[in-house]
Amino acid sequence: MSAGLGRAFNRRMKTDLPPTISLADYAPPAFLIDHVDLTIRLDGSETSAHGSFAVRRNPEATAASLAQSGGINRMKLDADGLGRVIVTIDGQTVEADEGETSVSFSVPDAETFKVTVQTRLNPDANKALSGLYRTGGVYCTQCEAEGFRRIIPFMDRPDVLSTYTVRLEALEQSCPVLLSNGNPVERAELGDGWVAQTWHDPHPKPSYLFAVVGGQLDRLTDTFTTMDDRHVDLAIYVEMGKGQQARFAMEALKRSMAWDEQRFGRAYDLDVFNIVAVSDFNLGAMENKGLNIFNDKYILASPETATDTDYQRIEAIIAHEYFHNWTGNRITCRDWFQLCLKEGLTVYRDQEYTSDTYDRVIKRIEDVRTLWSHQFPEDGGPLAHPVRPDHYREINNFYTATVYEKGAEIVRMMALWLGEEAFRRAMDRYFDSYDGQAVRIEEFIDCMRAESADPESWPDFLGWYQQAGTPKLRVESRLDSETRQLTLEFQQHTAPTPGQSAKKALPIPCEIGLVGPDGQDFLLDPSSLTVRGGRLRADGAATVFLLEADSGTVVFDGLPDSPVTPSILRGFSAPVALDVEGLSHAERLALAAHDSDGFNSWSHLQSLFSEALEQRYHRLGLGEPAEAEADLFDALATKIRASVETGQGFAVCAAHLTIPSAHDVARSIGRDVDPDRIVRSKHQFSADLCSAHGETLIAAVNRLGLADDPEIDAASAALRSFKLALLRHLAQSGASDALEIIAQSHAQSVGMTMRIGTLDLMLRAGHPMAPDALAAFEERFGQEPLAMDKWLSVQALAPENKALPVVEQLMRHPSFSEGNPNRVRALVGAFAMSNLAGFHAADGSGYRFLSAFVTRIDRDNPQLAARLASAFRAWRQFGPAHRLAAQDALEQVNARADLSRDLSDIVGRCLQPIAGEDA
Repeated sequence: MSAGLGRAFNRRMKTDLPPTISLADYAPPAFLIDHVDLTIRLDGSETSAHGSFAVRRNPEATAASLAQSGGINRMKLDADGLGRVIVTIDGQTVEADEGETSVSFSVPDAETFKVTVQTRLNPDANKALSGLYRTGGVYCTQCEAEGFRRIIPFMDRPDVLSTYTVRLEALEQSCPVLLSNGNPVERAELGDGWVAQTWHDPHPKPSYLFAVVGGQLDRLTDTFTTMDDRHVDLAIYVEMGKGQQARFAMEALKRSMAWDEQRFGRAYDLDVFNIVAVSDFNLGAMENKGLNIFNDKYILASPETATDTDYQRIEAIIAHEYFHNWTGNRITCRDWFQLCLKEGLTVYRDQEYTSDTYDRVIKRIEDVRTLWSHQFPEDGGPLAHPVRPDHYREINNFYTATVYEKGAEIVRMMALWLGEEAFRRAMDRYFDSYDGQAVRIEEFIDCMRAESADPESWPDFLGWYQQAGTPKLRVESRLDSETRQLTLEFQQHTAPTPGQSAKKALPIPCEIGLVGPDGQDFLLDPSSLTVRGGRLRADGAATVFLLEADSGTVVFDGLPDSPVTPSILRGFSAPVALDVEGLSHAERLALAAHDSDGFNSWSHLQSLFSEALEQRYHRLGLGEPAEAEADLFDALATKIRASVETGQGFAVCAAHLTIPSAHDVARSIGRDVDPDRIVRSKHQFSADLCSAHGETLIAAVNRLGLADDPEIDAASAALRSFKLALLRHLAQSGASDALEIIAQSHAQSVGMTMRIGTLDLMLRAGHPMAPDALAAFEERFGQEPLAMDKWLSVQALAPENKALPVVEQLMRHPSFSEGNPNRVRALVGAFAMSNLAGFHAADGSGYRFLSAFVTRIDRDNPQLAARLASAFRAWRQFGPAHRLAAQDALEQVNARADLSRDLSDIVGRCLQPIAGEDA
């Protein structure tokens, strides 16, 4: 380890943490760097970087800017873990002060000057996978958020935008592929087997979008012609011999490019677009300008090794990173507090793309499931933070579901309130006004406001970015049978979150429909509606009540004599926890069966499932038998028969058959949760469903057939999801004929979806053939790391009392590596994040295991350690014994002096008291 790397290691320690960074302290940079000439010589531990920067003074600099720079004639560059730094200014060597986090030096009293910086770095020793590192013989970079400073000293902040010319030098034998941002310029032979490749990116970009790749890689190529008739060369680089496994990703890329032109009028702007997939990567992917770098999990796919979910994620992530070209790259963030500006907006765009490409209802259900399972718990625990935080200690810890998923929901609310045409105009205004700039959320919202029907009364959507927590929306429905007047009373409340005890009312757009007895929507006449505490927007597509106060009312007059039932929060029009009072059990069942809004039809059923599972949970605690939900079971059986008979709606029916996760039930119960009892309640529910309608489920599976279809089209995927939903319930029945069907289905599997899905069910059901099936899977896919990740995960989710010993044993398996984030997430992450009763064991064994693991890997990969430690975020909601064990485990980690600031930040926030709660 070099002296420079030693400095980086010490800087990470808890004993030398940087101060909290606050949005209020933002100051423009004292200097701007208009152009960067950068040469990187890729030579293992002797790698060197030489940068020449065209610097000019920033005319918008303030006194605070100069203070942060060290004075009017001082320049400070960020640096992390580099060798000795040599600095010259206009050709003259200057003395530089090398601190733990920066390099600073005096500069001339001139408007412009050239700064040249030289340093050395060791990609082979970089296990943090941030900056420039080498994995599997391939050089690779990850610069977001603050990785560029690990390559060369620089003003590593998103509001310093520069054009780049990059020259890469390497031995051609080991690095025939040399890639960077922008367009290729020239390739030169240097002698002795060395070559140089030059790239130029004409678009100014922040340093976090810089990228370099060098190595031996297989290549899949294609082309795309833009709407303005420009030819673009496309290439995806993968591990040698796996080029054809990138074919689906390439087609997804071309679909994404065409969709962005059609939906948002955005054409690609370079001559080439390159994607590189590597196996060691902390994130899913990175949108570097013209050179996206991906975790190979989200590129490589074949029907034999990838599930339907894998294909859908590849499609979505390819789209997400490509869409960043405009929402993130061409227009970027002024500072890291604005992270949601690029991520929330781009998530919204990739959600819309996937909805248009596949099934809009199913996509909406999947997205809301993710929100409920990941973002709502985040909002309700010690890690809660606003979508745009006002302070942070470690920016890596704010790549969260709140920034991404909740950020997307805020964009969706604004789009709903504007309407489709006005939202498109607002996006055009945003692109035209801020292309090539680094901006804030305020600028984006201003574009939305400007295109609204009444800009002067634009709702306070900025409050959604500034306030943490999930609003609770309570709606009481009252129908006067004599006057035929329906009243909906709305109330909103947001509980205190860390650092925010007082909450204000937020604008909540609630889409409303009225459903008649025949399942048809009752057409609403806006003139017959009276509102208080908000506003109404009604057009042919939707009726939306915007609640803007703590409470509000919508009154419907002139309703027909026939029964009419309100359908509230259609399409999940706002990210709130909805509680509707005044609807009978029968009315909710009717809505689940007939609501024309596909999302709400599913949502009504989910609320009924949640109530049933909570009732079973509490009765188990009292030692009382559960009350079978006969009408709910009958409704499910009716849906199953209808789908099988018509051969339609398999994906929707599969979603309807999927009951809430154990984590969702725990969140619903709220306090002193017993995780074992939740799991037993879910098992009991499925077993009772099979007792009542097992013949229907078995008949449906037999009618659909046990043979597997290897096709990856949407219809085949829907059929597989339906069969697995049926088998999931049958697995809990314990009946020999049901278990035999699952084993037969596994034996006849030809694609990964059914193969791994049925293997998972065999393990959870304790099927006697499960060990043989595990061994057969390992023998067949032992050399396929991504397939083996699935093998690891299903075992990490095994029956709760057996999972931890299995996980500890698998950590010694040849397919597992603590140095590979995918392997760690597949095994340890699956156990800690998804196995509720296993991780939250009453004896604290799960807590002790994870705390020891994250402490161990923290020295090499702080980002991965911190993300795993976030599994502790809900520890306060469990019983007293659980809380004591979790607190002890967290405090033992927190007491260490050698923690990275990433892990220390998460652990410290998890231990932070929450207003109104005791530890």
